[in-house]
This record gives sequence, structure tokens and C-alpha cells, in this order.
Amino acid sequence: MTTVQLLRLGEVMIVLYKGARCLLAAAALTAAAGCQYNAKPMPVATYNIYSSYGDKLAGKYLLYVDGSALNKPIKPSDFNCSAHTYPLDVNSSFGNSVRKTMSNLVSEMEVVNTPVDRGELRARGARGIIIVRGESLDGRLRVVPGFWSAGIETEVEISASIVVDGVNGRLLGATVSGSGRGQSDAGFMCEGGSKSMTDSAEAALKQVLGRLGEALVNSDRVRTGVSR
Repeated sequence: MTTVQLLRLGEVMIVLYKGARCLLAAAALTAAAGCQYNAKPMPVATYNIYSSYGDKLAGKYLLYVDGSALNKPIKPSDFNCSAHTYPLDVNSSFGNSVRKTMSNLVSEMEVVNTPVDRGELRARGARGIIIVRGESLDGRLRVVPGFWSAGIETEVEISASIVVDGVNGRLLGATVSGSGRGQSDAGFMCEGGSKSMTDSAEAALKQVLGRLGEALVNSDRVRTGVSR
């Protein structure tokens, strides 16, 4: 091979090397941009509540809901898809679903933006104030390898508390929790985890709202308004 040919070969190798670096850089930017998936919106729903009584709670109740703690980014529990983050935000769905569910359990309900002191209840014509808070949110995501394609399994746990104060004192205080599981295909670049996580959160929320409602509507002390 002549000197001229060697020089031309060297030039070709340099061009190829620069091109490869450009491709790697573009791939890195694409991967970085796809590391965090958008949170999927969760539905707002009213859930059936199992009551030992055939009627709603009589009278007017104030309702305050705080779901701000139910917002957390979830990372996979193993190496697979570890470059990705799955935002899980249940705050809005929790608040709206609690309000819709509780409105079906009391005769009259007024939503308030801040908790009201029990000393103000009589002046507002209310028998009590219901305070519901989302306490914690936890999620797990695991990739399940397959022969042709991988799958994703997720699990979400939600805990929440309910407090009811009447004009004469505390009528109810309870903490409940719920869990849900989901499965989906991993898809391209692990995007299937977002749908599976949302499905798990929806199932967990359904359990939590059912237990919150049951704790309220089946409480003798809430119904009679008599605290200990």
C-alpha cells in the first residue's frame, strides 16, 4: 500500500471515528431525555362503601382533604430499567375522589380549604369536621425478563388517615392503608412501567377510599356525636 493510500485510509478512519462519537453523543442525549417518564393521570372515581346502616350521616359536615404527601418518584428495584424514573402523583386524584366519595356518605357536606377549629362548628351549622390526609406513598417496580420480550411488575402502597371532630370533642381517629399490583409489557425503553405503576396506584387508592369511608360511616360515635 502506497503512502498516499495510507494517508487516505487514515482520513477515512478519522471521519468514521468522529461520526461514531456523534452517534454516541446523540444516543446519550436521547437516553437522558427519556430517563423520566411523565406521570399518567389517574381517574377520579366514587367507590362503593359497605355500611352497616341504611342511611347517610345526618346533618352538615365540613371536609378538609390534604393529599400533598402522595407524590413520589419511583426507581426500579433492580438494574434493569434503572436509568428511568417513574413519577407517581396521586395527590389530585386522591383529593377529588375523597370529596366525591364522602359526599355520598353525609347528608350535607361543605369543603373547606383549611381545617376549622371545633369551637367554630356550631356557628357554621356543622355537626363536625372530617379531616382526611394522605400519609404515605410507596412503590416498587421490577423487570421480569422474557424469551421474546420483557415484562414489568409494579406494586403501590398508600396510607391515609381520617379524623372527625365534633362540637364536644374527637369522634374518630383512624389510619388505613391499601395496596395494588399491576403488570405490563416493558415496551421500548421501559415505557410500559408508567402504565403499570398507574394501574397499581389506582387499585391501592380504591382500597384506601373504601376503608376510609367504612371507618366514617360505620362509627357509632360519629353518628351519635358523643365523644368519650
